[in-house]
Amino acid sequence: MMAVLSCLSVVLLFYIVCVKTVLSEKVPAPENVRAISLNMGLVLKWDPPQSTTNKLFNYTAEMKGWSKYETVCLSSSSLSCDFTDKVAIFGTYQLRVQAEVHGESSDWVETEELSVDLKTVISAPHVELRSRKGQTEVDITDPPMKRKNLRDVFGNISYLIRFWKKGETKKEEIRREQNRVMLPRLEPLVNYCVEVEILYLKNRSQTSNMTCLMNTPSDKVEPHVIIVVLLVSCLVVLVTVVLIFLAVWYGYKGCKIMFPDTDLPEDLKKFLSQRPQSSIPSTMQESTPVREHFCELRILHKEPNSFQDNQQIEGPIGIQTHKHECCIGADVKKNSEKKTEMINITTEQKLLLAERD
Repeated sequence: MMAVLSCLSVVLLFYIVCVKTVLSEKVPAPENVRAISLNMGLVLKWDPPQSTTNKLFNYTAEMKGWSKYETVCLSSSSLSCDFTDKVAIFGTYQLRVQAEVHGESSDWVETEELSVDLKTVISAPHVELRSRKGQTEVDITDPPMKRKNLRDVFGNISYLIRFWKKGETKKEEIRREQNRVMLPRLEPLVNYCVEVEILYLKNRSQTSNMTCLMNTPSDKVEPHVIIVVLLVSCLVVLVTVVLIFLAVWYGYKGCKIMFPDTDLPEDLKKFLSQRPQSSIPSTMQESTPVREHFCELRILHKEPNSFQDNQQIEGPIGIQTHKHECCIGADVKKNSEKKTEMINITTEQKLLLAERD
C-alpha cells in the first residue's frame, strides 16, 4: 500500500513539473494591434511578439459582426489583414488576432468595436490651379474611395480652401461646397499658393500639397474709362444720326428740284419747243465770227472870240459823222466818202450850250 502511494506521488509531481514547463513556454501574443481605416477601407495591423528565441510566427485574424467571429486571415505570416471586402460602410465590427508557432497559439488580442464611416480617414484631395484674366480657379478632385463614392457615403461635403501670397504667413480661408472655386480678391501678377481640406461629418481629410501659381493680368476696365467710352459712343451716334438726316433731307430736296411735282404751263412748253426766230442765236451757232458794224460821230465846237462869233454860235452846230460802213439794222452799201450832216438844235439847247460856255 505504501508503495502504491509513493508511485502516485511521483506521477503527480511529474505532471505538475510538466504543466509548469508548458505554461512557461506558452506562445506570446502580437503587440501594438491597431485597426486602420483609410478611404472607407479597413485593415488590422500588428507588431510581432517579443521573444528571446528567433521563431517565425504565423497569425490568424478574425472579425465579428452581428453574432460571431469569422476568420479572414488564417495562419498568415503577414503583419496585417485587410477586412475591406468583408465590411459594410455603416456596420459596427470588432477585430482580433493571435500568433501561432509549431501548432501552438497565443491568446487573442481584440480591438474595440468600430464603425467604418466614423473610423475612416479621407486622404488629401487633388488640387489644380488655373488662372485667366486676373482670376485664379481652384479645381478639386476627391480622392478615390475603396467602397462607393465619397459623396454617396457622406452626402453633402464641403471644402476648406486656404490661400496666401507666396512668401507670406498670413492665410485666408473660404469654405465652399463646389469642387470648382474662383478665389476672391486676388491681385494681378502675384504668385499665390493654395491648400485644401475636405470637411465631412465632424472630421477633416488630410491636407493637400501646397500648389502655387502666378495670377494673370486683370482685364477689368476702370470706371472712368467706361464713362469716357460711353460718352464718345453717344456723341458718335448723335453725329451719325444728324449726318444721315441731313443727307436724306438734301437728297429729298434735290429730287424735288430735279423732278418737280407740278407741270410747266402749256404756253411755256410750246415756247420752249419752238425753234428760235432771232438772228442772234443763229449767229451764235455759226462757226465764223460776225463782223461788227459801227458809226463814227464827231462834234465840232469853236470858242467865240468876238461878238460876231457869239452871234454865229447861235446858229446851228455842225456834227460830222463818218460812216465807213452802214449801221446795224440798216441795209445800205459801204461808202468810203465822208458825209457831213447838220443837226438842228432847238433854241433851248442853244441857250444851255451858251450858259455852259
